[in-house]
Amino acid sequence: MQGIIRIMSVVVVVLMITAAAQAQTSATATSGFNLTAAPSQPPIVVDWNLPMESWMLQVDLIFDPNAGPMQKHFETPKGAGGGPIQLDALQPFPQTLWEDFLLLPPPLGGPLIGVSDWHEEIHTPGWEWVIPGDPRFTSLFPPGESLITMNGTPWPWNPIPMGPPDPTKLWVEFPPILFGNVLDVHKALLWVGTPGNQIWGDNVDDAGNIIDESFIDVWEYPTPEPTSLMLLGLGMLTMLRRR
Repeated sequence: MQGIIRIMSVVVVVLMITAAAQAQTSATATSGFNLTAAPSQPPIVVDWNLPMESWMLQVDLIFDPNAGPMQKHFETPKGAGGGPIQLDALQPFPQTLWEDFLLLPPPLGGPLIGVSDWHEEIHTPGWEWVIPGDPRFTSLFPPGESLITMNGTPWPWNPIPMGPPDPTKLWVEFPPILFGNVLDVHKALLWVGTPGNQIWGDNVDDAGNIIDESFIDVWEYPTPEPTSLMLLGLGMLTMLRRR
């Protein structure tokens, strides 16, 4: 009897995880590597998943070299009562984020290229990234978790030098992940506060002024491997010449 109860419990947990992931599945999104362009579509709203106590997002992603970034609005974390959790910058408490991107072929029947860079920037002041291996939070991620995985398997990656360290930016490179595969990104968002606002979730700053703390604004730029980018450029030139 106890064995049956254990099996049923496992099944329930699996169904909860599956349902949670499906609930966060977005429509197909288009994104490009143009770091100076405005977002190419309305923001994707990512709900806070209370049973998993994290954000979960699944997106079918199309890379378009002419597109701007993908913009995401991560809903403020919520407690069991449905109200926002108040985070204190003096007590670091990172919130985990699990993202799956099914890479779809590029538009116009372009070559089946691969994504090899990932650029992600936080635009809401007071937040920064935490990634697997951060010595401050050794138990935040499962043992052996990787920032980048392909189809659930850890994938090698390296940070891209970008001048002075900026914890609001996540710039990494890795061996190309070809279209038709799932690119997973595992990380967390950490509230560190600003000089005028140490508490997140109460919708006021330290002086009592009303502010909007309903979401965290993040922009994301996938980048193709250099060879594929050249092939895309040649293909576009060929099309322009034909026209």
